[in-house]
This record gives sequence, structure tokens and C-alpha cells, in this order.
Amino acid sequence: MRRRRIGSTDLEASEVGLAVWSLVAGEGARSDEAAAGVLGAALDLGVAYFEATDSDDGGRAEELLGQAVRGHRDEVTVATTFGYDTTPRPWEPAGPLRPRHDWSAAFAARALDRSLRRLRLEPIDLWLLHHPTMDAISSDELFELLEAQVGKGKIRHYGVALGPGPGWGDEGAAALQERRVAAVETVYNVAEQSPGRDLAALATETGAGLVVRDPLAPRLEAAGRARLGFLERDRGQTLDQALLRFALADPAVATTLPPVRDRDHLAELAGAGDLDPPTPGDLDLIAELHAGGSR
Repeated sequence: MRRRRIGSTDLEASEVGLAVWSLVAGEGARSDEAAAGVLGAALDLGVAYFEATDSDDGGRAEELLGQAVRGHRDEVTVATTFGYDTTPRPWEPAGPLRPRHDWSAAFAARALDRSLRRLRLEPIDLWLLHHPTMDAISSDELFELLEAQVGKGKIRHYGVALGPGPGWGDEGAAALQERRVAAVETVYNVAEQSPGRDLAALATETGAGLVVRDPLAPRLEAAGRARLGFLERDRGQTLDQALLRFALADPAVATTLPPVRDRDHLAELAGAGDLDPPTPGDLDLIAELHAGGSR
């Protein structure tokens, strides 16, 4: 699989990455054995960017990721997130925890040590603020801690993983321009091109890389997908592959995190890098459909 550099850093990512958190939470949740199977298949296919999170299911994604890549450490880039405090509080009612942030330097330091213990590898290549608010971006204390962890060798680079929800376009722009983060992760696809397109331009200016979430346009309605049928007709590619190529057409994009149904789907997506990028005519027509409300 083809690789790209993440911005101006020394990190490399495969054009198709794997969101490990998607394997353990939500509709795509799998058993440990099934998740390990997908991770193994990804490594066999040349996937070289893996992203976990510390806020889902007690850090299970980090544990599974660490186990999978330990024998491949020099071949892959490992990312994970921090910022959410998922500690149960006895006075809160039973049930799903209400998401809450803690952007203090002390909490971040503890979160980093917990992630390192679960991953059982050091350093973390890319440590991402998870849905940062402006309070987080403006915290000198927090960014001093991040720089200190780079100096200690616990992390190599840091970035931000944006919304939707808390932390979105304005926070991403501030992180790029004011904090010069190494990478920004955001939603970007044929149906949802904002704020991803603007952030890609800013990332190019500041030397950062863009990590694209939801490149397969999961919220695109059936009518919109039908209008995009020309991308696969008589071209020897599937629509998912074409949608992935659309996201990868922007040179600021370092990697993509498509949802993966199974090993065959992962192999299909991994093959997208060998296909032709969208033509200028394709991009013009996509822009027309987007402007006309194709979603």
C-alpha cells in the first residue's frame, strides 16, 4: 500500500489507515478475537496507520492495538487520543457516562501514562486532543506539557481530532495556526466538504497533515449515491474505492480512516491506492452535485 508523510513530520502513514476504536464500540463492535483478526489482516495488507482512543470501553482499543503491532513497531504509525475523563463518579446515575472533558495538564499527564501502559509501547507516534474546545487550544499549560512529553520521548508528535460536536472548524484552524500541530483529523467526503477543505488548505500552509475520517460519506442518502454512480461505471472500481480516491486527491491528506465491514472490504479499500485519481471532470461534477444538495 502506498504511503504518505504526515505533513512535514518524520511520520509515514498508509493511504488507508484503520480506526481501531471502530472495532470495539458502536455498531461495528467486535469480540477481541474478531478485532484481532481485522488488525492482523490490515497488517498483512500493508496498513501502516492505526488509531485508537483512550475513551472507549476502558481503553480496550489501545490494548488490542498494542498487542497487534508489537512485532511490527518499526513498520507502523500508532496514534491515540486523550481529553475525555471517563472515570465513573458514584453520585452519577447508572448507565452510559456523560462525556466530559478535562484539559488540565495534570489530567493529560495521567492519561498519557495510562495509554502507554495499555499500549505497552513507547513512544506514541501521534497523540491527539479529542474534540478540543477553545479552552484547550488556548491553554499554554497544556501545550507546554505536550512539548515536554515530546522532549521526554513519550510522544513524537501531537495533533487534534475534531468533531462533529465539541471542537470543529474554528478549533482546528486555531490549532494549526496558533499551536502548529502536526496533524488534524476531521470529517471530509463528497457530501461533507466543510470544514475539511478549508482545514486542508491551512494544513498545507502550516506543514501539517490531514487525517480524514468518514471518507465513504456514511450520511450520504441513497439518491446521492445513485448520482455518483458514474464514478464506478465502466471504470473497474467500486463506489467506495472512488470515494476514497476523492478524499486522497487533496495533497494535504496523509491517510484516511474508512469504516471496515470485514476483511474483504478492507482488501477492497486497500486496493484503492492503485486506481486512478478522479479526473478534473469528475471533480467538477462532484462539486456541482454538492452545490446542488446531492446529499
